[in-house]
Amino acid sequence: MKKVVILFVAMNMLVKPLWPVAEYIMNYNYIVNVLCENKERPELKCEGKCYLAKQFAKESKENEKNPFGEKSPTLDILHAVFFKKISNIFLGLESLQNTQDNFSNALILISSLHVPDISEPPELV
Repeated sequence: MKKVVILFVAMNMLVKPLWPVAEYIMNYNYIVNVLCENKERPELKCEGKCYLAKQFAKESKENEKNPFGEKSPTLDILHAVFFKKISNIFLGLESLQNTQDNFSNALILISSLHVPDISEPPELV
């Protein structure tokens, strides 16, 4: 169903600019005899093409318009922030004190930075 709707919209967009030509073909006799501006001057051989040119200009002018208008409405969004007071927070301080005692022996084991063990880079000759 979604593909059918997309196909319909796409075809409508493709066919809409050709609508004045279809109208010209269907109403050719009426346009030539009644709506043509140059029917008094047959040497121009206008045959209603002036009407067709007006319709194309009208169609292109409608396509140039912004469908949303020049002044688009703005939407002001108010950000609501809610704070809930948390009265009872359990941080587990008893367990933190026990873990600090576990690392006291590790500080004794690290005695130096082992800087002399780093070899010097090779020299270019």
